[in-house]
Amino acid sequence: MHVRHPHLARFLTLTYAALTAVLGACGGYGSNYTPTGGGPGATCGGTYMVACPPPTVTVSAPAANATVSGMVALTAMAAASSTYNLTITSVQFDVDNASVGTVMSSPYTFNWDSTKVANGNHSITAIATDSATGMMTSTPVTVNVQNAAAAAAALAPEQIFPTPGSRASGTARMSVARDSGALSGSVMLTGLTAKSVTLNEGFAGTAGDAVLALTPSAGKSGVWEVPAGAELTPQQVAALGQGKLYVIATSAAFPNGEVRGQLVPGSVRVTFTALKATPEAAMALGSGASAFAATTLDTGARTLTVHVSSLGVEDTTGATLTSGGSKLAELTRDAVEPGHWSTELAQVSAADIESFEAGHWVVSVAASAAPEGAMRGPVLPAEATRTD
Repeated sequence: MHVRHPHLARFLTLTYAALTAVLGACGGYGSNYTPTGGGPGATCGGTYMVACPPPTVTVSAPAANATVSGMVALTAMAAASSTYNLTITSVQFDVDNASVGTVMSSPYTFNWDSTKVANGNHSITAIATDSATGMMTSTPVTVNVQNAAAAAAALAPEQIFPTPGSRASGTARMSVARDSGALSGSVMLTGLTAKSVTLNEGFAGTAGDAVLALTPSAGKSGVWEVPAGAELTPQQVAALGQGKLYVIATSAAFPNGEVRGQLVPGSVRVTFTALKATPEAAMALGSGASAFAATTLDTGARTLTVHVSSLGVEDTTGATLTSGGSKLAELTRDAVEPGHWSTELAQVSAADIESFEAGHWVVSVAASAAPEGAMRGPVLPAEATRTD
């Protein structure tokens, strides 16, 4: 079109330039234009630009409805829009809508002290923020906090290996203040005259050092009490939460221990199993062979501890825990006690825990005479009792 009027020509030229600038800013065309709506150089969030998509975020650990205690690793999966070259700048973790910590870079994990809240159900969410200040809150995950504020144990000879020939028994009840570590409680014994009763540190199936000596009650026969003013260290409180403290009573007849009880908080399952010789190894081993497995499963932290001890099994070559026929944990031989094999605080999955609840775990000890397994026994989901 030929424009004769100079003022009209100038007006049209300016109008065309303005439209070009506006369309370019909106992504219609120009330096930022991409036919697919994004890619290298694409921008969002400006006055004339498309709105930036929000980030995505989910709480990946702990699992929904898990029972947790002590320090709990809160983990989130978060991502920002790669179309517009956005990045995650922070992930904030909330418990019951109150912030407990913020992580600025991947991996997005924060260690939360669950002892700061009461026992019971609590809601965990993660809030992701991206480089365009977009925010997104995850779907809440509910967990059951059960810290080691209280624990109980049934004392029995069967929790000691080799098992003493005793019919004695006992019960222990302990409670600890989460903030100060102040400890209280007592032990009641039946069928023995104890020389000592101590609180020791060690997982089921191990012998650990004494943490505290209890004193006989002045007015109650067979009762031993935690001394007034007794306190556990923060490390010992954490051990109690893992099921790593036990009570043991000695006597003149059994100076190394007549009855023992592992203190078990809410999320911990302790099982004792007597292993029996497999048919192919029975003749080679003879009647003097025996083996014992103690399994500690923390369903909240999803950790597994196994200790296996054997006597009369020559040339042991390995010990294994299987789940539904598949190897779950390979145990390591003790450098001092060749018949002792163990693993501590190994990670397990939710499916592994389901397999335990279904009674599909089996412990076996292999020997040169029986490479596929000289002694074997099921790890049944029972309450801290020996399975024969």
